[in-house]
Amino acid sequence: MHVFIDDSGDPGFKLDSGSSRHFVIACCVFESPDSAERTSQRIRDFKKNLGWPHMEELKFSKTRSEIRFDFLNQICSNDFFVRAIVVDKRVIRSDNLITAHKNFYNYIINMVLTHSKGTIRDARVRIDGSGSREYKKAMQGYLKYQSNSSDIRIVRDVNFVNSKGDQLIQLADMIAGSTRRSYDDSRSNSSDYAEALKAVWRQEKSDIWEFK
Repeated sequence: MHVFIDDSGDPGFKLDSGSSRHFVIACCVFESPDSAERTSQRIRDFKKNLGWPHMEELKFSKTRSEIRFDFLNQICSNDFFVRAIVVDKRVIRSDNLITAHKNFYNYIINMVLTHSKGTIRDARVRIDGSGSREYKKAMQGYLKYQSNSSDIRIVRDVNFVNSKGDQLIQLADMIAGSTRRSYDDSRSNSSDYAEALKAVWRQEKSDIWEFK
């Protein structure tokens, strides 16, 4: 099993001075290498139809809405499912999470991996991310320890990848960004994103968790 993870929003808690109200983690889950490759090829074909080289990064923050909607409708299939978590940061009370961004980020990823209703098992996890070698090593250890503390191994290994060269991290980025936009009631088109995402959530095993 392969899980590709990206986020949308920021882990900051200065909600009155620029921090996002919502933070989203999206996990795109593939149960076989073949299903992952088929989806990667569909994304390359999608870019080709746009006239883009396949190595050009597809990123939510840099893409027009109509391309985002077309992407969701064309790429989503039964080759993968999505487990996502949406955090309204106003409900977070722990000082340990509020004051340390990395603690918050690690905790939320662990939550979505370990509360998958049994759908994520023995997964090779790939995360879009940067940061120091020390941070990456600490996060890898944290997720493997926390996620595997029960009798069932959820995470086999964790690696950080460059989103520019990974079609499936780009998929996770587009779904995470679209999901957060669908919760942003300050945007007039939030309901359009909710409608477009129905292609994601109707897939078997897909689920979105509004964290409380």
